[in-house]
Amino acid sequence: MKIALTVESLCFSYQSRNEVLKDLNFKVHENEILGILGPNGGGKSTLLKLLAGLLKPNTGTIKYSNEELTTPLIYIPQKEENNSAYPLTIGELLAGARLPKEVVPKDEVLSALEQMGLKLPINRPVSSLSGGEYQRVLLAKAILFNARIILMDEPTKGLDSVGQDKLLELIQHLKSTRNASIILVDHNISQVLKHCDRLLCLNKNYHWHDHKEHVNKSILESTYHCEFEHLLIHEKKGGILDHDHHHCEIDHHQEPSKGRKE
Repeated sequence: MKIALTVESLCFSYQSRNEVLKDLNFKVHENEILGILGPNGGGKSTLLKLLAGLLKPNTGTIKYSNEELTTPLIYIPQKEENNSAYPLTIGELLAGARLPKEVVPKDEVLSALEQMGLKLPINRPVSSLSGGEYQRVLLAKAILFNARIILMDEPTKGLDSVGQDKLLELIQHLKSTRNASIILVDHNISQVLKHCDRLLCLNKNYHWHDHKEHVNKSILESTYHCEFEHLLIHEKKGGILDHDHHHCEIDHHQEPSKGRKE
Protein backbone atom coordinates (compact mmCIF):
# COMPACT_ATOMS: atom_id res chain seq x y z
CA MET A 1 0.00 0.00 0.00
CA LYS A 2 1.36 3.43 -0.99
CA ILE A 3 2.39 5.78 1.82
CA ALA A 4 0.55 9.12 1.86
CA LEU A 5 2.57 10.82 4.59
CA THR A 6 5.41 10.09 6.98
CA VAL A 7 6.10 11.79 10.33
CA GLU A 8 9.62 11.48 11.73
CA SER A 9 10.99 12.65 15.10
CA LEU A 10 8.31 15.34 15.38
CA CYS A 11 8.50 17.68 18.40
CA PHE A 12 6.45 20.78 19.13
CA SER A 13 5.93 23.28 21.97
CA TYR A 14 4.06 26.57 22.26
CA GLN A 15 6.69 29.23 23.02
CA SER A 16 7.96 28.75 26.58
CA ARG A 17 5.53 25.97 27.50
CA ASN A 18 6.63 22.39 27.97
CA GLU A 19 6.66 20.12 24.93
CA VAL A 20 3.18 19.34 23.63
CA LEU A 21 4.46 16.62 21.30
CA LYS A 22 7.68 14.67 21.68
CA ASP A 23 9.44 12.43 19.16
CA LEU A 24 6.45 11.27 17.09
CA ASN A 25 7.09 8.71 14.34
CA PHE A 26 4.33 7.20 12.21
CA LYS A 27 3.11 6.66 8.65
CA VAL A 28 -0.30 6.89 7.00
CA HIS A 29 -1.18 5.00 3.83
CA GLU A 30 -3.51 5.83 0.99
CA ASN A 31 -7.06 4.48 1.34
CA GLU A 32 -6.67 4.26 5.12
CA ILE A 33 -8.36 5.80 8.16
CA LEU A 34 -6.00 6.52 11.05
CA GLY A 35 -7.81 7.12 14.35
CA ILE A 36 -6.08 9.16 17.07
CA LEU A 37 -7.03 8.50 20.70
CA GLY A 38 -5.80 10.11 23.89
CA PRO A 39 -6.68 12.52 26.72
CA ASN A 40 -7.11 16.28 26.44
CA GLY A 41 -3.77 18.02 26.59
CA GLY A 42 -2.15 15.07 24.87
CA GLY A 43 -1.48 16.98 21.64
CA LYS A 44 -4.10 15.48 19.29
CA SER A 45 -5.51 18.72 17.88
CA THR A 46 -2.04 20.23 17.76
CA LEU A 47 -0.87 17.29 15.66
CA LEU A 48 -3.68 17.85 13.14
CA LYS A 49 -2.73 21.52 12.84
CA LEU A 50 0.89 20.55 12.25
CA LEU A 51 -0.15 18.10 9.53
CA ALA A 52 -2.33 20.80 7.96
CA GLY A 53 0.56 23.27 7.92
CA LEU A 54 -1.13 25.67 10.35
CA LEU A 55 1.74 25.19 12.80
CA LYS A 56 5.42 24.45 12.20
CA PRO A 57 7.26 21.77 14.20
CA ASN A 58 10.19 22.75 16.40
CA THR A 59 12.09 19.73 15.13
CA GLY A 60 11.33 16.74 12.95
CA THR A 61 9.69 16.38 9.56
CA ILE A 62 6.33 15.77 7.92
CA LYS A 63 6.77 14.28 4.46
CA TYR A 64 3.94 13.81 2.00
CA SER A 65 4.01 11.40 -0.94
CA ASN A 66 4.28 14.50 -3.09
CA GLU A 67 6.85 16.70 -1.34
CA GLU A 68 5.35 19.86 -2.87
CA LEU A 69 1.96 18.89 -1.38
CA THR A 70 0.16 19.32 -4.69
CA THR A 71 -2.11 16.50 -3.53
CA PRO A 72 -5.14 18.32 -2.09
CA LEU A 73 -5.47 18.34 1.70
CA ILE A 74 -8.42 19.57 3.75
CA TYR A 75 -8.60 20.23 7.50
CA ILE A 76 -12.02 19.92 9.16
CA PRO A 77 -12.05 21.43 12.68
CA GLN A 78 -14.66 21.02 15.37
CA LYS A 79 -17.85 23.08 15.11
CA GLU A 80 -17.26 25.54 17.90
CA GLU A 81 -19.35 28.47 19.06
CA ASN A 82 -17.47 30.93 16.85
CA ASN A 83 -18.76 29.09 13.79
CA SER A 84 -22.18 30.56 14.59
CA ALA A 85 -20.98 33.83 13.07
CA TYR A 86 -19.93 32.19 9.79
CA PRO A 87 -21.48 34.62 7.23
CA LEU A 88 -22.00 32.08 4.42
CA THR A 89 -24.74 29.87 3.08
CA ILE A 90 -24.14 26.18 2.33
CA GLY A 91 -24.13 26.96 -1.39
CA GLU A 92 -21.61 29.78 -1.03
CA LEU A 93 -19.30 27.65 1.11
CA LEU A 94 -19.33 24.73 -1.31
CA ALA A 95 -19.19 26.85 -4.46
CA GLY A 96 -15.87 28.18 -3.16
CA ALA A 97 -14.34 24.73 -2.59
CA ARG A 98 -11.99 25.12 -5.58
CA LEU A 99 -11.21 28.82 -5.39
CA PRO A 100 -9.18 30.61 -6.68
CA LYS A 101 -9.17 28.26 -9.70
CA GLU A 102 -12.92 27.98 -10.32
CA VAL A 103 -16.41 28.29 -8.87
CA VAL A 104 -18.09 24.92 -8.38
CA PRO A 105 -21.28 24.54 -10.46
CA LYS A 106 -24.56 24.20 -8.57
CA ASP A 107 -25.26 20.68 -9.88
CA GLU A 108 -21.92 19.45 -8.48
CA VAL A 109 -22.69 21.10 -5.13
CA LEU A 110 -26.04 19.31 -4.95
CA SER A 111 -24.44 16.00 -5.97
CA ALA A 112 -21.80 16.26 -3.22
CA LEU A 113 -24.47 17.02 -0.61
CA GLU A 114 -26.51 14.05 -1.80
CA GLN A 115 -23.46 11.76 -1.49
CA MET A 116 -23.23 12.84 2.14
CA GLY A 117 -26.90 12.09 2.73
CA LEU A 118 -27.98 15.74 2.96
CA LYS A 119 -31.09 17.26 1.40
CA LEU A 120 -30.72 20.82 2.60
CA PRO A 121 -31.55 24.08 0.80
CA ILE A 122 -28.25 25.54 -0.37
CA ASN A 123 -29.35 29.03 0.75
CA ARG A 124 -29.44 27.83 4.36
CA PRO A 125 -26.85 29.61 6.57
CA VAL A 126 -23.91 27.49 7.68
CA SER A 127 -24.41 28.95 11.17
CA SER A 128 -27.78 27.17 11.48
CA LEU A 129 -26.35 23.67 10.97
CA SER A 130 -26.16 21.08 13.70
CA GLY A 131 -22.80 19.52 14.50
CA GLY A 132 -23.50 16.45 12.36
CA GLU A 133 -24.82 18.50 9.43
CA TYR A 134 -21.79 20.79 9.59
CA GLN A 135 -19.41 17.83 9.42
CA ARG A 136 -21.27 16.38 6.43
CA VAL A 137 -21.21 19.71 4.59
CA LEU A 138 -17.45 19.91 5.10
CA LEU A 139 -17.09 16.33 3.85
CA ALA A 140 -19.04 17.44 0.76
CA LYS A 141 -16.48 20.23 0.43
CA ALA A 142 -13.71 17.61 0.59
CA ILE A 143 -15.39 15.76 -2.30
CA LEU A 144 -15.60 18.94 -4.41
CA PHE A 145 -12.01 19.80 -3.56
CA ASN A 146 -10.98 16.27 -4.55
CA ALA A 147 -9.11 16.00 -1.25
CA ARG A 148 -6.75 13.04 -0.97
CA ILE A 149 -5.79 13.75 2.65
CA ILE A 150 -8.57 14.67 5.10
CA LEU A 151 -7.87 15.76 8.68
CA MET A 152 -10.84 15.72 11.09
CA ASP A 153 -10.92 16.95 14.69
CA GLU A 154 -13.58 15.15 16.76
CA PRO A 155 -16.15 14.87 13.94
CA THR A 156 -18.60 12.90 16.12
CA LYS A 157 -18.55 15.35 19.04
CA GLY A 158 -22.08 16.01 20.29
CA LEU A 159 -23.66 13.20 18.26
CA ASP A 160 -25.50 10.22 19.72
CA SER A 161 -24.28 6.70 18.94
CA VAL A 162 -26.53 6.40 15.87
CA GLY A 163 -25.31 9.74 14.52
CA GLN A 164 -21.71 8.75 15.19
CA ASP A 165 -22.13 5.49 13.28
CA LYS A 166 -23.77 7.21 10.32
CA LEU A 167 -21.08 9.88 10.07
CA LEU A 168 -18.22 7.39 10.39
CA GLU A 169 -19.84 5.16 7.76
CA LEU A 170 -19.89 8.17 5.42
CA ILE A 171 -16.22 8.77 6.18
CA GLN A 172 -15.47 5.14 5.33
CA HIS A 173 -17.38 5.53 2.06
CA LEU A 174 -15.40 8.66 1.25
CA LYS A 175 -12.15 6.79 1.91
CA SER A 176 -12.99 3.90 -0.38
CA THR A 177 -14.54 5.90 -3.22
CA ARG A 178 -11.88 8.66 -3.27
CA ASN A 179 -8.87 6.51 -2.29
CA ALA A 180 -8.27 9.11 0.42
CA SER A 181 -6.17 9.07 3.56
CA ILE A 182 -8.26 10.19 6.54
CA ILE A 183 -6.82 11.10 9.94
CA LEU A 184 -9.37 11.70 12.65
CA VAL A 185 -9.25 12.55 16.32
CA ASP A 186 -12.13 11.12 18.32
CA HIS A 187 -13.02 10.56 21.96
CA ASN A 188 -15.09 7.40 21.51
CA ILE A 189 -12.83 4.35 21.83
CA SER A 190 -15.40 1.82 20.63
CA GLN A 191 -16.33 3.86 17.53
CA VAL A 192 -12.67 4.37 16.59
CA LEU A 193 -11.95 0.65 16.98
CA LYS A 194 -14.99 -0.14 14.82
CA HIS A 195 -14.41 2.28 11.95
CA CYS A 196 -10.69 3.04 11.71
CA ASP A 197 -8.04 0.90 10.01
CA ARG A 198 -5.18 1.78 12.35
CA LEU A 199 -4.68 3.66 15.60
CA LEU A 200 -2.33 6.23 17.04
CA CYS A 201 -2.59 6.38 20.84
CA LEU A 202 -1.18 9.76 21.81
CA ASN A 203 -0.37 11.52 25.06
CA LYS A 204 2.51 13.85 24.10
CA ASN A 205 4.55 10.73 23.33
CA TYR A 206 2.96 8.13 21.10
CA HIS A 207 2.10 4.94 22.96
CA TRP A 208 0.96 2.86 20.01
CA HIS A 209 0.72 2.99 16.25
CA ASP A 210 -0.34 -0.20 14.54
CA HIS A 211 -3.34 -2.21 13.42
CA LYS A 212 -6.35 -1.78 15.67
CA GLU A 213 -6.66 -5.53 16.25
CA HIS A 214 -3.47 -5.39 18.33
CA VAL A 215 -4.49 -2.63 20.73
CA ASN A 216 -4.86 -3.97 24.26
CA LYS A 217 -5.70 -3.03 27.82
CA SER A 218 -2.12 -2.08 28.69
CA ILE A 219 -1.79 0.31 25.74
CA LEU A 220 -5.00 2.17 26.63
CA GLU A 221 -4.06 2.36 30.30
CA SER A 222 -0.62 3.79 29.53
CA THR A 223 -2.15 6.33 27.15
CA TYR A 224 -4.91 7.60 29.43
CA HIS A 225 -3.13 7.05 32.78
CA CYS A 226 -6.18 5.17 33.96
CA GLU A 227 -7.07 1.53 34.55
CA PHE A 228 -9.08 -0.04 31.73
CA GLU A 229 -12.17 -0.81 33.82
CA HIS A 230 -12.41 2.87 34.74
CA LEU A 231 -11.94 3.89 31.11
CA LEU A 232 -15.05 1.91 30.23
CA ILE A 233 -17.03 3.66 32.96
CA HIS A 234 -15.85 7.08 31.79
CA GLU A 235 -16.64 6.22 28.16
CA LYS A 236 -20.23 5.29 29.11
CA LYS A 237 -20.48 8.61 30.92
CA GLY A 238 -18.96 10.44 27.94
CA GLY A 239 -16.23 11.94 30.07
CA ILE A 240 -12.96 10.23 29.14
CA LEU A 241 -11.44 13.42 27.82
CA ASP A 242 -12.82 15.93 30.29
CA HIS A 243 -9.49 16.61 31.98
CA ASP A 244 -5.88 17.15 30.93
CA HIS A 245 -3.86 13.98 31.49
CA HIS A 246 -6.98 12.19 32.57
CA HIS A 247 -7.15 11.80 36.34
CA CYS A 248 -9.59 9.14 37.43
CA GLU A 249 -11.75 10.25 40.37
CA ILE A 250 -13.81 7.05 40.58
CA ASP A 251 -11.23 5.26 42.64
CA HIS A 252 -7.67 5.79 43.87
CA HIS A 253 -5.07 3.84 41.98
CA GLN A 254 -1.52 4.03 40.77
CA GLU A 255 -0.89 5.29 37.24
CA PRO A 256 0.25 2.28 35.20
CA SER A 257 3.69 2.59 33.64
CA LYS A 258 3.97 -0.79 31.95
CA GLY A 259 4.54 -0.53 28.23
CA ARG A 260 4.80 3.25 28.20
CA LYS A 261 7.38 4.91 25.98
CA GLU A 262 9.20 7.76 27.65
